[in-house]
Amino acid sequence: MEPVSATSLSVVMPVYNEAAGVADVIADVIAHILDVVPDSELVIVDDRSTDDTSSVLHRIAEGDARIHVLVNDVNRGHGRTTRRAIDASSGEWIFHLDSDGQVDVSEFALLWARRFDNDLVLGMRVTRHDPLHRLVLTRLTRAVVSLLARHRVRDANVPFKLIRRSLYEHLRPFIPETAFAPSIMIVLGAMRSGARVAEIETTHLPRQHGTSTLHPRRLAVAVGRCTWETLNFSRRSVPRYERS
Repeated sequence: MEPVSATSLSVVMPVYNEAAGVADVIADVIAHILDVVPDSELVIVDDRSTDDTSSVLHRIAEGDARIHVLVNDVNRGHGRTTRRAIDASSGEWIFHLDSDGQVDVSEFALLWARRFDNDLVLGMRVTRHDPLHRLVLTRLTRAVVSLLARHRVRDANVPFKLIRRSLYEHLRPFIPETAFAPSIMIVLGAMRSGARVAEIETTHLPRQHGTSTLHPRRLAVAVGRCTWETLNFSRRSVPRYERS
């Protein structure tokens, strides 16, 4: 897929069945990012939503040339949708943001201010407002990634991260297109290839609309697949990252 026009910052957002709240999230992105960072864009990929999400997204995009909406041909899951959004963007920096409204977008400025000294900045969620099964998944992810990275990583799968484009391109050949959680591989790969990584405490908010797609019955499958893919990724010989 050809990327959109060159930009300094690309906000990438996977979306699935968030018709009730996604307009508010986009409004926050416009106010706190697009209107603040020159030559920035928002790339949204709708993972074949079954509600009115697609209509909401296209209506908003028609009024703002900085917003680009893509729609998957079939439902592909969060990981592959995130990967597609990143690959369709072109910014020197990539800001990964989920569409559930559970982060304070105004705190993007905290991450943006740290970009000069880092290649990856993670907005670490401190006080979580999630059901128990998601907290369990986060703890397991933290343990596995920290062990493999040989460095403590408190929130490896956080959907509030700023990534230098050259770092992503460095890691991209080693991340399968079908990866369940490419976000985790980016963090682990950054750590193991010598990139500079910072974690900054950020605010986590209760979900106001919609429901989580990772229900308890799917947790075991998610943990198993994520762990297996992460272990396989860790066995790959990723060369040292040298920032240009």
